[in-house]
Amino acid sequence: MAHDDAELSEVIVVLVDEPGMTTQDASKTLSEQGLLVSDVDEANGVVEGTIETAKIGQIKNLQFVKYVRDVFNYIADYPPGDPRNLDPAEDDLPSEADDAGA
Repeated sequence: MAHDDAELSEVIVVLVDEPGMTTQDASKTLSEQGLLVSDVDEANGVVEGTIETAKIGQIKNLQFVKYVRDVFNYIADYPPGDPRNLDPAEDDLPSEADDAGA
């Protein structure tokens, strides 16, 4: 059985070249908005990371964001015990992969 705990997107955020706003400051604010930052390219004003797909619009509207490129989307199924797991009652049910081996 497929579980859909979250739809996530790997994104590249291109920042506006704005005096007074460092790439690190922008990265911190993006993180506060839900972006799990994986890379900060100070030389090019780019921040890469993963965010819930539904939150992309929020970061697109930030004043220091020039452009958001949605690179890759996927559905996450978090393991039992993970606080993000939305279907703990179904974790003990056999999966389709289990059925294929029978």
